[in-house]
Amino acid sequence: MDDESQHRPSLASPRSGAGAQKRLRALVDASPTLMLGLDSDGVIKLVNPAVEAASGLPRSALIGQRFEDLLAPSSEGIDGWTAEAPTERALRTALGGERRVEWRRVPDRPLAWVFGQDVTAARAAERRLRAVEQLAVVGELTGGLAHELRNPLNAAMLELTSLARGFRRADRTDDLASVEVARRELGRIDRLLADFLWFARPLSATTQPGQLSSPAEAVARMVSAEVAARGITLNIDLDPAARPVAFDEDCIRQAIFNMVRNAIDALPGGGRIALRVLAAEETTELEVEDDGPGIAGDPARVFAPFYSTRPWGTGLGLTIARRIATDHGGELRVQSAPGRTVFTLALPAIDP
Repeated sequence: MDDESQHRPSLASPRSGAGAQKRLRALVDASPTLMLGLDSDGVIKLVNPAVEAASGLPRSALIGQRFEDLLAPSSEGIDGWTAEAPTERALRTALGGERRVEWRRVPDRPLAWVFGQDVTAARAAERRLRAVEQLAVVGELTGGLAHELRNPLNAAMLELTSLARGFRRADRTDDLASVEVARRELGRIDRLLADFLWFARPLSATTQPGQLSSPAEAVARMVSAEVAARGITLNIDLDPAARPVAFDEDCIRQAIFNMVRNAIDALPGGGRIALRVLAAEETTELEVEDDGPGIAGDPARVFAPFYSTRPWGTGLGLTIARRIATDHGGELRVQSAPGRTVFTLALPAIDP
């Protein structure tokens, strides 16, 4: 008898016979439901392959551990879990991530049984759906409105340029200064309309598999001169183990640029920005981290349309980046504290 079978408790009563035990064990092992048997101290005595797959740990490493030690910290213990109502609590993985799992517990002797349903993908889909619904309200208006405003705006800009030329020839400095103020404000409106058009732009049907390192390096080249002039250090770290993703090159480059642009604006006095491409369990992730002052209040509010703490901002850069992420079946997350803000663009990875 092998070591593993020695510490596996019986799955059926002795009277059911070896054949029945074998069939029941095969059913447990084939089930996609996470199944664990715990002794009276909450120590794991039995797990099925679904638990191994979700946690990334082999059965030999799971047997003998306290079940609570595999879960994200919580003030509530597992004794209150019931078979009738699921309790959602994250299962920590070997790679340092978490899987969202709905748990049910069935008290029994000699083992208590815990059953888990992995809802990680469902929760991610719900977040993407909420983001899409929030963005759809603005998206329905932006395209047509931006096109309609562009024509009179261009005409006004041409007239102001002509007027400024005349004032310059006549050496009318005060009048020229007023014209330049108007031109700057119209330029800001033009940038806002450009963001509107990006926001309303549909996802290209010609997405291609590729590495996120390509648009990441392109954006780093685009901003290299500016970050150097501002006293900002930009470090790039590209994980060679990161799997490819399917994406529209222009859109993802724009999303990354908006994330990096936000980091640059958060460091008016200089600082550090890290641009990383990382391998995750089911996704490939791109992180933009800065050591600025952080985001006051709820960090997620930066994704709201028109939210900006800077007078020159349009408030759509990160909204557009999030829209691009959801259009690609991914998500854009943020974590922030004083001295460290991280935006994470996560896209579904493709098996090589």
